[in-house]
Amino acid sequence: MAVATAGALDLVLGARLGATLGPLAALAAFLAAALTLAALVGRSGLTERVAQALAARARGSALALYAAVCVLCALLTATVSLDGAVVLMVPLLLHLARRFGAPPAPLFLGVVAVANASSLALPQGNPTNLVLIDRLHIPPGAFALRMLLPGLAAATLCGGAIAFSERRALSASYRAPAPPRAPLSAAERHAASALVVAALAAWSAPLVGVAPWWPFSAAVLLALLLARERPRPTVPWRTAAQVAGMLILIQGIDLRLPAEHALGLTGLLALAALVGVAAALANNLPIGVCAAVLLGSESAGYAAAIGLAVGALATPQGSLATLIAQELAGTNAPALPVRRFAPLAAAAVLCATTLLWSGL
Repeated sequence: MAVATAGALDLVLGARLGATLGPLAALAAFLAAALTLAALVGRSGLTERVAQALAARARGSALALYAAVCVLCALLTATVSLDGAVVLMVPLLLHLARRFGAPPAPLFLGVVAVANASSLALPQGNPTNLVLIDRLHIPPGAFALRMLLPGLAAATLCGGAIAFSERRALSASYRAPAPPRAPLSAAERHAASALVVAALAAWSAPLVGVAPWWPFSAAVLLALLLARERPRPTVPWRTAAQVAGMLILIQGIDLRLPAEHALGLTGLLALAALVGVAAALANNLPIGVCAAVLLGSESAGYAAAIGLAVGALATPQGSLATLIAQELAGTNAPALPVRRFAPLAAAAVLCATTLLWSGL
């Protein structure tokens, strides 16, 4: 609240409102659309059907189920962002544990790790990507081209590391159900169609030079209007207010680091690590706002995106998606010890940054 108040005062003193509200409006619209789409899918009953289908497909193998869950999580992150992905995935994991006896801890840890790491791969994967792209004028298509491989590599590394550390739990079996036989209900068909249309809108937008959040938001709005039973739209007012205050405050200070267009591997690693540590300590969304305002080059923005997506995984409070996942899981959420996740985050930052540097 203090940040928002200070930001308001700074606005009165002359901060540029238009330049601030542009990225903020896009961020709020995209987050609201992603969370609303997740609510629409969850309300339709599609989550339980997919959980049963995954459990049947894995045939009682917890390791095979873990791999399927991680792949689905990465696909959802690429569609509805990591925040929307965990809103969909955590109820699915709870259903797998309650109905079929699947091991909840490794599945939860895998979803948290893969959602955060894979959010780096595409512009719509992480709200912090949106802020960086807007403020540093990075073409969405260029961001996807540069970050797809680092994001996939980081997600594979994180998912594999969790599987190795949880190998004992994943060596067990669970009660494999029969595949779902009943046809999709009208609500399930509508939710599935909404997911597909929103995904196609987001994925194709960068190919024509359009930021993906606006086509995505329009697709979700259309799906909401056509739904027979509409969930209440989820608007992240508190997050938007906090980001607005910080944007206005920092922009009023008018501090910007010199542009550096030729960062080498050492410079990229140092920047990604610094942003990652800050995000892990304070949360990646406010740190992303700071980085977007302070940094002055495209290559620096890519390195910052790695720190914000992967470095934030080091602590439970580093990512808003991790906090959402823990809240949804409640008492079923396993511990996320820093001594375990900090080395994993560091290794993933090193891997993603090295791949970024090799492609620049």
